[in-house]
Amino acid sequence: MSLIFDLKDVLNAVAAEPDVSTRVETTTLLPGGGVATVSVRPAGDSFVVSDDGAARETMLSLGLADFTRGDARRAREIAQARGLSFERDTFMLQGVGPDQIGAAIAYVADATRTLVAEALEARTRRSQRDLVSRTIDRLHELLPSATVDAERELLGASTKAHRFDLVMSLPGDRYAVFQTVTPSPASIAPAHLKLYDLRQAHADWPREVVVEDLSAWPSEDLAIMQQVADHVRDFKAPWNDLRQLAA
Repeated sequence: MSLIFDLKDVLNAVAAEPDVSTRVETTTLLPGGGVATVSVRPAGDSFVVSDDGAARETMLSLGLADFTRGDARRAREIAQARGLSFERDTFMLQGVGPDQIGAAIAYVADATRTLVAEALEARTRRSQRDLVSRTIDRLHELLPSATVDAERELLGASTKAHRFDLVMSLPGDRYAVFQTVTPSPASIAPAHLKLYDLRQAHADWPREVVVEDLSAWPSEDLAIMQQVADHVRDFKAPWNDLRQLAA
């Protein structure tokens, strides 16, 4: 764990009046593109280093309005692993000596980043599981007699087995794959890789990407998925053309 911050900010914190906080901007990247900013406040002969609730604020800015009991439990675990406390939505370390401020800033900034990243990943996983479930229902509604398998593996041109969210059996020993994807690098990259590999092996097998809300996708991310998918399907739009797959 390493980061860079302006030494002048730390010196200002050391020289500050009691109970006057100095904000130190770090190079610890947060989901969403910002960086972690840590507060350093003199308290007697030592200092209090905290994120002033930055983890919670970042989660709100990313649309994570609900701070669940699971989030709070995970925050306490993250804090304990770093020798911090988590109180009133704030990561904090008290009793920090002047020569320990740099390390304390690093631990607090990393705790902020870790909580936000894990909370965002957990919400994404839940959202994708829900989207997969609703996609199964839609496929059965449109194609009642179709055989649809969840979490099925298919071999790509590299001979690597890739697991797809849903695989529909088609006439002539062919398959159609349905992969749910969110507009995040962690979802786009692996989906692109396995769809590309499958296309290289079976160019005539339909490859369908399913998204929750097409309007939420940046054009450059959408273009990446369109390179390897026959369709990028918005779940909110009708899929009447899908009946042609079983023909």
